[in-house]
Amino acid sequence: MKILFLGAGGVGGYFGGRLIEAGGDVTFQVRPARAQQLAAHGLVIRSPLGDATVPAPTIERAAGSGPFDLVIVSCKAYDLAPAIEAIAPHVQAGAVVLPLLNGMRHNDELRLRFGPEHLIGGICQIETMLSPTGEIVHKSQFARIVFGPFEEYPVDARVQRVISDFATLCEGASFSSKLLDPVDQALWDKWVMIGTLGGITCLMRGAAGDVMATKEGRELIEELLQEAISVATEAGYPPSADYLANARKLLMAPGSTFMASMLRDIEKGGAIEADHIIGDMYRRAHESGHDANVLRMVYCHLQTYEARRARGGL
Repeated sequence: MKILFLGAGGVGGYFGGRLIEAGGDVTFQVRPARAQQLAAHGLVIRSPLGDATVPAPTIERAAGSGPFDLVIVSCKAYDLAPAIEAIAPHVQAGAVVLPLLNGMRHNDELRLRFGPEHLIGGICQIETMLSPTGEIVHKSQFARIVFGPFEEYPVDARVQRVISDFATLCEGASFSSKLLDPVDQALWDKWVMIGTLGGITCLMRGAAGDVMATKEGRELIEELLQEAISVATEAGYPPSADYLANARKLLMAPGSTFMASMLRDIEKGGAIEADHIIGDMYRRAHESGHDANVLRMVYCHLQTYEARRARGGL
């Protein structure tokens, strides 16, 4: 199968590079500067799971690139609109889209633009960054992709073949993968986790362990977690007791340095996914009549940061 990754940053570059290692036919659609970098040095991965340097075929636009079976989108949510335009010719040529974004709203936007028959769901779990020299730096022992069809939108035989072929390719790659049919619960579970982690660490500007070191930290984390759970439950996907037990261990471990990537983006003065991850969750809770006082506070805090950044006040 032929796979296109939109971008070759920390997430797309890592998983795409590992698939190339496994013999996959992978191409990256990137901007000119990144294309030059990859042509000169290859795609370089630095990881506790093993370093790698692989050739990275690139295109800068869809025109004349030939058809792809699968297009994987791993951009930040604030770049989704231009990403949709960039992949539109590939989808029109028959490609299936696999987004690896946090939250749920991007699935609605992709489905609206391309139709449910072109979309499968997915998440990734990894901690990476792109170095100033363009190397992909993997910062933990964990790298995983979960993917599959949506419960409400059964796939046809063609899309099922794409899913099956991708699952087979992933089995030979040096990262974990899981095919779930349907995939919805995994997406909602991650949103509950990332909404709570991102919300509390950004609001308090510290790691989860720093919050836990305060008198009210555990109670506030639990309040935010319950608000996120209420949103998932309202949608029909309440997290399991086992999942929540593991989530609490991560969120409430004393001394933990666990924090959301959104906090790192704030500390760098960068753009953030406030509306997509926290804003959308708050709106769903509010519209359903659920208590969302902590979500409201977090969302206001993040919007304040964005307003200050927009006026050049950082």
